[in-house]
Amino acid sequence: MANISDGAIVGSAIVRVIAEYGKDAPKQVGKFVKEMKEAYYVS
Repeated sequence: MANISDGAIVGSAIVRVIAEYGKDAPKQVGKFVKEMKEAYYVS
């Protein structure tokens, strides 16, 4: 269940980034995902 909820939380955060940045969202989503990936592998 934890994996599913983690996915929902990350997905919701990506939707918020898209809503906030509009046409500039792809760059910002990429940045967000990169930061999440780096944080995951540091842990």
